[in-house]
Amino acid sequence: MAVRRTSAADLPALYDIFSEAIGLVYRARRLDPPAPPYEIFAAQQRHLLTHDGDRCVVAEEDGEVVAFASAWARGTTWFLASLFVRPRVHGRGVGTALLDAVWGAEFASRRTITDAIQPISNALYGRRGLIPVTPVLPFAGTPVAAVRATGPLEQAQWDAAAAGALDGAGYGFDRSVDHDRWSAVARRVLWRDARGGAAAYSYAFPDGTIGPVVGADPAAAAAALHTELALADGEVRVRIPGSARDLVAVALAARLRLSPTPGLLLLDRATPAPAQIAIAGYTLL
Repeated sequence: MAVRRTSAADLPALYDIFSEAIGLVYRARRLDPPAPPYEIFAAQQRHLLTHDGDRCVVAEEDGEVVAFASAWARGTTWFLASLFVRPRVHGRGVGTALLDAVWGAEFASRRTITDAIQPISNALYGRRGLIPVTPVLPFAGTPVAAVRATGPLEQAQWDAAAAGALDGAGYGFDRSVDHDRWSAVARRVLWRDARGGAAAYSYAFPDGTIGPVVGADPAAAAAALHTELALADGEVRVRIPGSARDLVAVALAARLRLSPTPGLLLLDRATPAPAQIAIAGYTLL
């Protein structure tokens, strides 16, 4: 088994490995697995290759790619974006070798997100000090009419500096390169409060996905999510850490359905559970 850096030519193989690996886990529990279109999967991986190519690796056996991992770093924060192994090479230490390859130097904060139904992966990360701290709750549905009154926030022109300050409050690190990615494919809004201060931002995708939503504090983030739900025309999806209680309350009040397959947000001891975000997804947090 050889480990090397990922190239753009590997993306079809990565998609096939992801589909096989995640499909096995879900179908064993009689659940429909996540099935993003190839282009969405590939676009996220290209983003990682562009900005964190030295943290994207594959494992090859006899010239065939059989596993891959990717991570990204923003300042002193490290995030494991993906690690998938073909089932036929399980139990041979491939996952550990890939995690070693993308782990990198010392970071002030480390995080990842997994499916709650992945016991092997969760144990692997736990042995590295990444402990499940809070669920990631996937909500979906059409917001009920009772919550279709807009909240106390007003739309404003996008301001990169204001968004950066909100990232610092919500995530604890700069997300400017990720804003470049999200803004290319989604509507984004900076929300200001009644005093004109930057209270939150949110993204809404054409397929109904909402997120990330980030607020200066939990109440502002919840108000931004409420307003996005009020603006929604049809079914939406949003992923909220359970620790972001104000946002969870908004989703429940909107009568959104809770998926039977929550995720887990794994954090090291230095990283607090988030209270004022809804995430973009498992790959980019």
